Amino acid sequence: MNLINNLFEGAEGSWSGGIAHILIIISIVIALGRILGKTKIYGISFGATWVLFVGILFGHYGLTIDHELIHFLKEFGLVLFVYSIGLQVGPGFFSSFRSGGLALNVLTVFVIATGVLVTIGIYFLTGIPATTITGIMSGAVTNTPGLGAAQQAYFDTTGNTATDMAQGYAVAYPLGVIGCILSFVLIRMMLYRISGAHSNIASHNKVETKGSVQNNPDQPNLIPIFIGIALGCILGSIPITFPGIPQPVKLGLAGGPLIVSILISHFGPRFHVITYTTPSANLMIREIGISLFLACVGLEAGDGFVDTLIHGDGMKWILYGALITVIPVLAGGLAGRYILKLDMNTLTGVLSGACTNPPALAYASEQDRDSDKTGVAYATVYPLSMFLRVLAAQLMVLFFC
Repeated sequence: MNLINNLFEGAEGSWSGGIAHILIIISIVIALGRILGKTKIYGISFGATWVLFVGILFGHYGLTIDHELIHFLKEFGLVLFVYSIGLQVGPGFFSSFRSGGLALNVLTVFVIATGVLVTIGIYFLTGIPATTITGIMSGAVTNTPGLGAAQQAYFDTTGNTATDMAQGYAVAYPLGVIGCILSFVLIRMMLYRISGAHSNIASHNKVETKGSVQNNPDQPNLIPIFIGIALGCILGSIPITFPGIPQPVKLGLAGGPLIVSILISHFGPRFHVITYTTPSANLMIREIGISLFLACVGLEAGDGFVDTLIHGDGMKWILYGALITVIPVLAGGLAGRYILKLDMNTLTGVLSGACTNPPALAYASEQDRDSDKTGVAYATVYPLSMFLRVLAAQLMVLFFC
C-alpha cells in the first residue's frame, strides 16, 4: 500500500511531482484520449482532440503535474508536431506557394480581420474590459504569442499586470479548438456536399515525404532533425521590429521550427544533407507531438476551469470566444469555397493556419489522407498569420486600454 501511495503521490506527497507520477498521468491522458478518439458521434470522430478533453477532466480533479513541466512538455510537443509538418510539406512548398500563395494569404487576412471586427463589436456591445476581451480573442484563436505580446504591451503602457487577460485566454482556448473543428465539420457537410458518415478520421494518415538523398530510408537521420529544431528555436526567439509597432514580434516555438524544417527538407538534398524520414517515422513524430501538446493544454486548462465557468462571467466569456472562433472560420470557408474555389483540404489548411491552431491542423490532416495539401496550405499562411495575430492583440491593448 505504501508503494502505491508513493507512486501516485509523487515526491512532494501530492499530485505534483515524481517522475513515475508524471509519466503515469501523461500516458493515461493520451491513451484514454486516443481510445475515445476512435469513437464516432453521428458518424464523426474528433480524433486526437479527445486528448484535450481527457486532460481537462484530469486537471479539474487535480490529477495534474507541475506547471513548469506542463509548459515544457506542451511546447516540446508543439515543436515536434510543426517540425514534422515542415518536413512533410517542404519538398513541394515553394512551388505551391508560387502557384497560389498570394490568394491563400489574402484569405488569411480576411479571416483575421473578421475576427478582430467581431472582437471589437463584442467589446462595444457588452462593455467587457478590453484586457479580458483581448485575452479571450487570443484564446479563441489558440494564439499564445498574441497573449504574451498583449500582456507585455499592457505592462509597458500602464505598469500593471492584467490577470483577467490570462483568465479569458484559458477559458476561451478549449472551445477555440473545438469550435474550429466543428466549423470544419459544418463546412465539409454544407459546402462540399459530404455527409457526416464520410467525414470520419482515419486511424492512420498517409504521409508522403518526397525526394531526398537516401542512404537507408528505413533509418531516418536524426542529426538534421535535432539541429533543425535547435535552429528553429533560435529563429523563433529572434525579436523582429517593424515601424510603428511598439513591441517586437517573434515567430515563437511554432513558427521558427516550422520555417526551418521547410527550408531543410527543401534545400537539404542540394547540399547532400539527408533529411528524408519514412512516412511511418514522420507520422510517429507528429502524433506524439500533438498528443503531448493536447494533453498538457488540457491539464493546464482543467485546473479551475469549472470554477471559472460557474462563478462570475465564465459562461459569457465562452460565448464571446465561440463567436470570435466560429464566425471568421465560417466566413473564410464561404469565401474560400465560392470565391477562390479551393478544395476542402487546402481550405481547412488555410483556416487552421489563419487561426494558428495546431489541433485543428491535426484534425484537418487526418481528413487529407492522400495528399499534402492541408499541410502545405497551413505552412503557406502561418508566418503572416502569426505576425498579424500578435499585432492585433497588441493594438487591442494600445487602442482600448
